[in-house]
Amino acid sequence: LCEEGVPVNEHLARNLKEKEDDIRRSTTLSNLLLYDNGELPKLGDKIKMPLLAKTLKIVSESPRMADELYEGTLTKSLVDDIRGAGGIITAKDFADYRAKWQPPVQARLSGNLTLYSVPPPGSGLLLTFMLQLLDGFVTEAPSEVEVTQRITEAFKHAYGRRTDIADPDYYNISQVMTDLTSPEYIAKIRSKISDTWTSEDPKFYGGHYDTLEDHGTANIVVLAPNGDAVAVTSTVNLLFGSQFVSPSTGILLNDEMDDFSAPSITNYFGLPPSPANYIVPGKRPLSSMCPSLVVDSNGDVRLAVGSAGGTKITTSTALVTILNLWYDKNIKEAIDHARYHHQLMPMTFAYEYGLVKEVVQGMKRIGHKVTRMPIAWRSCVTAIARNGSTITSNSDFRRPGRSAGF
Repeated sequence: LCEEGVPVNEHLARNLKEKEDDIRRSTTLSNLLLYDNGELPKLGDKIKMPLLAKTLKIVSESPRMADELYEGTLTKSLVDDIRGAGGIITAKDFADYRAKWQPPVQARLSGNLTLYSVPPPGSGLLLTFMLQLLDGFVTEAPSEVEVTQRITEAFKHAYGRRTDIADPDYYNISQVMTDLTSPEYIAKIRSKISDTWTSEDPKFYGGHYDTLEDHGTANIVVLAPNGDAVAVTSTVNLLFGSQFVSPSTGILLNDEMDDFSAPSITNYFGLPPSPANYIVPGKRPLSSMCPSLVVDSNGDVRLAVGSAGGTKITTSTALVTILNLWYDKNIKEAIDHARYHHQLMPMTFAYEYGLVKEVVQGMKRIGHKVTRMPIAWRSCVTAIARNGSTITSNSDFRRPGRSAGF
């Protein structure tokens, strides 16, 4: 792909145009993306990345594999490039980094199903909390307005407790882990949810903010012939990450530092800072990513799902899971369904075009401030569902992509 070129689809063409000024300001992005005449690639053109292809070959052919990046021939080049651009990273930073393998968070759901997702500082804990809170509760709601209200209040309570979640190696999150997996705590929160009223006080939802969020994320789910399944989410955070391409390796560097909190600074996605997520050397930032697997009582995969889209990742994954598992929507219907989102701050119910007008008006009557979600804010879900011998998959129409099988 890097050698032969990646075709520019509608999504990429729109992002190139949106970020044209930033691309032109960045020498390294300009070298990668602009033609010699200074024009941007157009729809259908191919973008080639020969330097990145060379780097990937070095990694794939080396017995050290990824260690070539962290403690090998590529490390010095990366460090020199970053420091040459004003960064402060060192070779020791690369050498000290380790990917961590940890047990997943899990939740028992009705129908003898179990959901597995990523542990903190990922957002699997929030996803399992929302689904356990809504299991059996949302399907009892008398109308679509009440369904939407109960789900939205679950979102708000989850994002309130999100402010207590951080890298467990640097912050004690034992209490929030206990709370969000406790049947008693979940029942207590459920009892606070009203079909006719909502609060605008973040403290009512457990929010702890110091004061009054993704466009570079991708998700893939895979189901193998033997039944194994994988859900993976990766990101450079915002569009074109840090907007810096390593001149010697062709690697586009991320801007994951925006996922940390800093005093008095609201991040790109509109989330105010939470002290639990302040920057500390070596710490990993809180992430909205929550790739997940749902299995039945035999351990067979029922659903593999994940999403891209910043702080909307967790809520969009929850909505698709709810529609597929509890409302008998096939996976395309569940993903295509108009979505809504509430992250507590800003105190706004955001909805997509296509949500029933009566629902929007009903949410207003309950007391929510409502706003239509711009196209650029939308999340993108990919999923594979299995019912017995039937396997279905779908790639979200909100971004170009497709399912593939053999």
